[in-house]
Amino acid sequence: MKASAKEQNVVSKDELIHQIAAKAGVNLTEANKVVNAFTEVVREKVTQGHEVRLMGFGTWNLRSVAARRVKSIRGGTPITLPAHKRVGFTVGAVLAQAAEGKSTSSAAKAAPKAPAAKK
Repeated sequence: MKASAKEQNVVSKDELIHQIAAKAGVNLTEANKVVNAFTEVVREKVTQGHEVRLMGFGTWNLRSVAARRVKSIRGGTPITLPAHKRVGFTVGAVLAQAAEGKSTSSAAKAAPKAPAAKK
């Protein structure tokens, strides 16, 4: 028996749009446009080989996966999986700390930058 999305604590795109609209104080149509534009830009840039970095949240990039030999699940005969590309995501520091239940306010402030050198 498969668990429903609610039992797995999954936030759907629709729910995400509703929450963004509420937090940003915009209507659902505008929030939907923003979410769709964001995902489209990330998809375009990553497929072009660019790294998309949202500081504190995470980084998307395109990764190469080498060809490898594995055993078939049907009969156990060795087969070769071809080389391919996949999208990778690396969690940012602020999101990682939030997931661990740590305060994100200190991570958002980060270490102060050193003053610029005088010429």
